This record gives sequence, C-alpha cells and structure tokens, in this order.
Amino acid sequence: MVSPSIIAALAAALVFYIPLPAMRLLVPAAAVLIFVLPRRGPFSFLPGIPVSSGAFAGALGLGIVCGFLAAAGTGNFAPGLPAERIYSLRGKLLDDPRSLPSVSGSGGSRRNMPAAPEEERGMAYLKLEEAGAFLPGAAAKSSARGRVPVFFPPGTLGRVKEFGRGAEVYVEGAFLSGEPARGPRFRAVSAHTIRPAPAPERIRTAVRSALLARLEEKPWGGLAAALLLGTRENLDDELARSFRDAGLAHILALSGMHLAFLSALLAFSLKKPLGKKGAILAGLVFIILYVFLVGPQPSLIRAAIMYILGSCLFLAGMGVRPLILLGISFLIQILLDPPSARSLSFILSYLALGGILLLGNTLDSLFRGLLPPWLAGGLAPSLGAFLATAPAAAACFGILRPAGIVVGLIAAPLSGVFMAFSLGALVLEHIPGPAFLFDRILVLLQLILQRTVSAFSRGLAFKAAPLAVCLGLPPVLLLLFFLADRRNRYRNSLAPFA
Repeated sequence: MVSPSIIAALAAALVFYIPLPAMRLLVPAAAVLIFVLPRRGPFSFLPGIPVSSGAFAGALGLGIVCGFLAAAGTGNFAPGLPAERIYSLRGKLLDDPRSLPSVSGSGGSRRNMPAAPEEERGMAYLKLEEAGAFLPGAAAKSSARGRVPVFFPPGTLGRVKEFGRGAEVYVEGAFLSGEPARGPRFRAVSAHTIRPAPAPERIRTAVRSALLARLEEKPWGGLAAALLLGTRENLDDELARSFRDAGLAHILALSGMHLAFLSALLAFSLKKPLGKKGAILAGLVFIILYVFLVGPQPSLIRAAIMYILGSCLFLAGMGVRPLILLGISFLIQILLDPPSARSLSFILSYLALGGILLLGNTLDSLFRGLLPPWLAGGLAPSLGAFLATAPAAAACFGILRPAGIVVGLIAAPLSGVFMAFSLGALVLEHIPGPAFLFDRILVLLQLILQRTVSAFSRGLAFKAAPLAVCLGLPPVLLLLFFLADRRNRYRNSLAPFA
C-alpha cells in the first residue's frame, strides 16, 4: 500500500532528477493516471493507494515543491570570476581528504606495495569562500560560493589529512577542462592550511585517525576499516574488485545494514541494564556520534534519519512504518543536502530500500511454499533490491550482476560477524590471549569472505542497455504482482486443516 509520504517522495524525485523543466509537467499527469487506474478485473492484483483524492493532491503538491526547491539548491556554484582564469581557491574542507586509487595499473594491494609519488594523490570537497584569477592587466580576487572537488598534489595529502574536515585551506592550480557533465573539478599544484578546524572536528579527526592507524597494523584491518569507518584506502584492491564483480559493492558502503547491525548490538548489550526505552535513547546518541565520526555518507545519512525518526515515533507511542519513514527521509535529505542527492550512492541507497519495502512481501509470498522459509525470507529482499536498482546500475555501469542476489545471503551475515569480532579485537587489543584469538578468527573470516566473494565474482553478469532495462522492468513487475496475487488467492481458497 502506497502512503502519502511515498507519493510526495516520488513526485519530488521525478521533478529533481528530470533534467528538462518542460518534462516535469509529466509528473502530475503520470500521478493522476496512476491514481485513477482501475484496480478491478484484470488490474485487481496491483497495490492500492489508501488515501483520499485530497490527501493525494496534497502529497503530490508537496513533493513537486520539494523537488523544485532541491533542484534549485544544486546549481549554486558561483566562483565569482571566469573559471578558465582562476588560479586559486580558498574554503573549508567538507569531508575527510582521501587517497585516490593507484594509477600504476599493477592491480596489486595498496597495503603491500611501496607508495610511488604518483599514488599519493588525494581528493576532498571544498566549500568555496574566495577565488583568485588572472585577468587582463592584473590579478583579482572575489568571493565565491558552492562546492567543488579538489585534487591534491603529492606531498600535501598527509598534511591536509592531519587537519581534516572543517579546516580552511588555500590551493593553487586550475579547473580541469572537458567532461562538463561531471561538473567543475579543480586540480591543485600546491595546498596550504590557513586555519585548523573547530575543536569538535579536531577531536573527531584525531579519534578517527587513531582508529585507522590501529587497524592499518592488522592483516584484516583494511576490511574492518571499510566496514566500520567507510574508508577503503587500505583495502586490498583484489578484494574490493571481487566485491564489485560479485554485485556486492553495497556491503562495503556504509548504509542501513551496518547501522542496523551496530545499533542492534548496542541495544542487545544495554537492554537489560537500561530497559527498552533507555536502550533506544542510548542508540540515538550512538547513531549521532557514529555519523559524526565516519562522515556524512549519503546512504548512512539516510539510515540515520530513518532510525532517528522511527525511534522518536516509538518513544512517543506511535506506530512505525518503514515505507513512510523512507519517504519522509528522502524529502528531508534532498532539502538539507541537494548536491549529495545527485550521487550514485544516494540514488542506489533509496532505490534498494524502496525495492525491499515495496516488493519484499510480494516476492516472499510468491516464494513461500516453493523454497525453504529461511531461503525465501533472504531471497525476497535481495531480489527486490536488485530489480529496483537495475535501471540505475545499467545507466551508470552498463552491466548487471545478478550473482549478488544469491551470494549476498552468505556475504552479508559473514560481514556482520566480521564487524562484531573487529570491535571485540579493538577493545581487547592489549589483552594477549583474547587479542591473539580474535586476530586468528578475523583472519579466517576474511579468508572465507574473500574466497566466497571471489568465487561468485566470476559468476553471472551481463551487459544491459539502460533503455532495454527500463522497458523490460514494468512487465516483469506486473508479472510478479500477478503471480503473487494468484498464489495468495489459491492459498485462501484452500479449506483449513481441522
């Protein structure tokens, strides 16, 4: 059943992602068509919209307004001077500077290779405050606004990392020409730190750097840093490639799965001493601190917003419906941070969860009785996420990897166990006996994960044209709804056993 929040979110998404303003007029037309579509006779298997026409119109109008506001917030790049003449930028780092992948083409592990100067490049987003340019006859400076990715030169990344997010920096270089679809990008030839970050940011950077330094010493530390802190700089290239080729790149991106596991672990530990509500409040504090520590990654922010909204509703004694929370979270996130809503991780995160919530029950009812309950319960959400993300994956990568539907049933639980033991190893690091045991277990778990993912990375994958996927997906979804409806009707027609 589609709620008003989902109607508003869908309308906002269509307005936000459709590039041509004239095409956005199709949004209300398509919405009205969906609303008035008869669900009797041959259409009786379609999910209904349990809202009145007034609530539907209100949700539609709200979504359209939010979509236009968010779209207006993404085009705010204003350097103040001709971009082709700009030689310097000043502003604040919006995220943690990160190393770029190796450019040597060797395909080996970054951990096990000596670092060449060309490999020590880095990148971070800069919130502009001032730009300098060479104009005819003189140099000029002007205030600037917007955010741009800055590529740092070798030799400066370590210093910039040390100051971290929130620091004010001055870089000299030039904007890259070509590929205008990717937006403005600045390649720096020198970088200087003007002002350190505020005290909370400095503490946060110090804690994060200390954790990464401790993990870097471990043979399993690269994978733990990816799963716990969302950084892949020390992750083995071959392992990262295997996750990608097996269709499991989402496991390495911090999202609801990681947040749910960590919050559930905390709630289980604190439920007895603090009670249910106390454990939820502790979970809220933990989520806020955790997001602050690892950084504002789009999929993680989505999960955090949903968790906070759901916890507040639960504490207020109100019912919690994940689909409603998903729609509200989308509207909040595109208004708070419109540029991040253009990122692929943001799009795939919402599509995947939307597919799980909208298609999971339908697929589960279709598989029930045909597959063992544990397999049907795991396969339904995995297939729902795959179908929902297929158009975006085909458009961005030109390839679909359905092997991830199956291997995810193994890799996701193993990753959760790996995260739990990683946390235990960090806590017990200075106790020789348990530390040695946890190290051996984590090495074994990483080996099992690597062998499993590597085996499936050579599995089923095929090229897919975006247009073919978009045209083929609606008939597949209609067929799934139809088959699930017929199976439910058949089950309801059977006489119950005495």
